[in-house]
Amino acid sequence: MKSLIGTIALVFMALEAFGQDPHFSQYEVTPLIVNPANAGLKHDLRAVVNYKNQWGAVATPYKTTAFSFDMRTNKGGGDNAYFGIGGQFLQDKSGDANMSLIQGNLNVSGIIKLDNYSKLSLGLMGGFGQRGTDYDNLRWESQYANGAYNSQLSSNETFATPTFSYFDAGAGIAWTYGKDQGYITANDGVKATVGFSASHFGLPAASFNGFDVSLKTKFIGHASMEVGKANTNLTFIPSLYYVQQGKQREVLFGSTFRYLLQEGSHFTGFNKSSSIGLGVHYRLKDALVTSLQVDYANYTVGISYDFNVSQLSTASNMRGGLELFLRFVTPNPFGRSSISKFR
Repeated sequence: MKSLIGTIALVFMALEAFGQDPHFSQYEVTPLIVNPANAGLKHDLRAVVNYKNQWGAVATPYKTTAFSFDMRTNKGGGDNAYFGIGGQFLQDKSGDANMSLIQGNLNVSGIIKLDNYSKLSLGLMGGFGQRGTDYDNLRWESQYANGAYNSQLSSNETFATPTFSYFDAGAGIAWTYGKDQGYITANDGVKATVGFSASHFGLPAASFNGFDVSLKTKFIGHASMEVGKANTNLTFIPSLYYVQQGKQREVLFGSTFRYLLQEGSHFTGFNKSSSIGLGVHYRLKDALVTSLQVDYANYTVGISYDFNVSQLSTASNMRGGLELFLRFVTPNPFGRSSISKFR
C-alpha cells in the first residue's frame, strides 16, 4: 500500500515538475537562484556548489546540482555605487523517466550606498535552459504479456521531440543593513537582508505531446538577520523565505544558531577563525529541515536533511531530501571588513 501511495503521488509530482522549478531547502546558499540582486551584494567574491538528493525513499531519487559565482566590480573606487556580476549553472534529473533540466544564467546588479549602514541592489538575470525526458525508461500496459514486462514489445505510443530549449529572465531588488561589532568577541553587530524577485514571466513555452509546460511567473520574498548575543560566542540567524508560482506556494522559516569556536589571529594569521552552526527550519505543511554547517576562515561546508511531514510521509517514512554545499567567499567573513568594506 505504501508503495502504491508513493507511486501515485510521484506521478502527479512529475507532471507538475515540468511547470515548476527545482528548489533547495538551504536557500541562503543559493543566492543567485533566489534573487539576481544578490550578485556582488555581500562579498567581493563568492563561489558555491550545491547538491540535493530527494525522494529516494519512494522512487528513483530526484537529483539537483548547482554552481554559482558572483563578484563585485570597481571595488575601492571611492564612489557610492558599484556593479555586481555573476553566473549560475543548474542541472536537475527527476524520476525513472529522467525528466531533466539544464540551465545557465548570467546576472548583473547595480548597488548603491544609502548611508553608512545600508545598501540597495537592483538585479537582472538572463539565461537559456533545456528540458527533456527519456521515453525509453517508461513502461506501458501494452508491454506486459502474461503479467510480465517485455521491453521488446511496442508501447503503441507516439512521442514528440523529447527535448526543448528556451530563454529565461528575471529581476530582483534587495536591501542590506550592517552595523559593526566593536571587536569580534564583542559579538554585538547586526546584519539584515530583505529582498524580492520575479522570474520566468511565462517565457519558457513548449510542450511534450501537447501538454503545456510554460513556467508561470515565480515570485520570491526573503528576509534574514544575524544578531549576536553580546559578549558571547552565540549568534542567532532567523530567516523567512516565501515563494509563489501559480497555485504552488512554499513558506520556509526558522533559525540557525552559530557558535564561534575560535577567533583568528589578528597579526600572524596562524590561527584561523572557525564556527559551527545548527539550524532548524520548517517548510509549511511539508518538511522539517535540520542543518549543520562549519565555517573555517573563508570556507563553509554544510549539510541538511528534510524530514517529510506531509501526507506523503505515509509512503516516505518521513524521509525527504539530503543537501550538501561548499562555499568560498572573500574577504574573510569573520572580520569587521565583512560589514564595513563599503563605507
